[in-house]
Amino acid sequence: MTVAGYLSLTVGGLAEVQKGASEPLSHGIDDLFVRNDCANKTSEIDRQSPFGRTGVRRPITRPPGFTTTGRPAFRLPNVYPTPVPYETATKCSRDVCRLPDCNCAGSEIPGGLLPKEVPQVVLLTFDDAVNDLNKDHYKDIFDSGRNNPNGCPIRGTFYVSHEWTDYGQVQNLYAKGHEMASHTVTHSFGEKFSEQQWFKEVAGQREILHLYGGVKLEDVRGMRAPFLQIGGNKQFKMLHEYNFTYDSSMPVFENNPPYWPYTLDYAMSHECMITPCPSKSFPGVWEVGMVMWVDLRGGRCSMGDACSNPPDDEGVHKVLMKNFNRHYKGNRAPFNLFYHSAWFNTEHHKKGFLRFLDDILAKGDVWLITNTQLIDWIRQPTPNSHINSFEPWQCDYSDRPGPCHHPTTCSLLYKGGVRYMKTCQPCPDVYPWVGNTGYGGKGSK
Repeated sequence: MTVAGYLSLTVGGLAEVQKGASEPLSHGIDDLFVRNDCANKTSEIDRQSPFGRTGVRRPITRPPGFTTTGRPAFRLPNVYPTPVPYETATKCSRDVCRLPDCNCAGSEIPGGLLPKEVPQVVLLTFDDAVNDLNKDHYKDIFDSGRNNPNGCPIRGTFYVSHEWTDYGQVQNLYAKGHEMASHTVTHSFGEKFSEQQWFKEVAGQREILHLYGGVKLEDVRGMRAPFLQIGGNKQFKMLHEYNFTYDSSMPVFENNPPYWPYTLDYAMSHECMITPCPSKSFPGVWEVGMVMWVDLRGGRCSMGDACSNPPDDEGVHKVLMKNFNRHYKGNRAPFNLFYHSAWFNTEHHKKGFLRFLDDILAKGDVWLITNTQLIDWIRQPTPNSHINSFEPWQCDYSDRPGPCHHPTTCSLLYKGGVRYMKTCQPCPDVYPWVGNTGYGGKGSK
């Protein structure tokens, strides 16, 4: 089925499209509207890892014609033999697909832990531009004293697209420990993108986050496709070749019990909701699937703001708790809170949501962490009895740049006009765009 079968444009969404590019958007007609209306060789290790057995980084090759030159972010090296990349993916068997490198798609708990031993992870993510339209929402959610059981502040993942983003605010979020991921440069449908176009869009936004948001290249590890319109083998080959760790764009209809994230070494086992889905092997690339919710009317949705919205905060709290409990009282698969910030502009949405957060955090075994921190746990399943000392879930961000207190407003030429972009990094000569991000000194002051 194509994306057309799953796109439902709300009146508010259509109004935003009609605004055009003349005013900033905190979100677009995006992934938000995707819903389901129908209620092996040892020697291959060196090829799959950016580091060989000796720890020497393997050379990175690029398809002909690529003009952007960002240093790849490196996945961790593989421990066990993996399938040959780009061959047709075969059915996954847990006898050969083994952690930490490989995880079969399905509802089985990693490491064979019992549900009561598993920390309940909640993934809170936001798509699109970071700017003044959502700054206060993020402050109310993340900077109001809400902590994980180990005392570290709750954290989320931001899929950042380029247009209208304030990179000073990106740097502030990153400095506090949030994860920055790529939502492409232009926020376009990618169904027919070539591998080169996927590279320029996804890796190009990684470079822009690095150059103007102060984010380390190696920390931009994941992506989400705009409108959830994935690009099949071309997209995932690009992710593999340029050492991205994960994608989080594929809705997963199967939700009882819910799916855990899995690697694309072998064939995916859930329904392909939006074509084209990957059909070949991409060892070491993870899919953090968008396990669908069931709203109060029985409909399904892959993002929280695409569900049928209750008319009051009590209803918001109810639908959140109903879907959370399917995970918490089941196999403890990660629970998704995938949003666009504009949903929080409605007062009772925000009130019900914040009450829900406070209720689940009071349980003592619920963690709001980033996508990369989740993958770190799946690679090394650690029970609740030892989780407070689990190193990847600690909160030392001293290796990141400090906050951006006094950003520069760059005045930049773009298509015969002027664009303004805030950053605490050096201003570029021209507005960063596809194929001309400014990486490598070109286009930067």
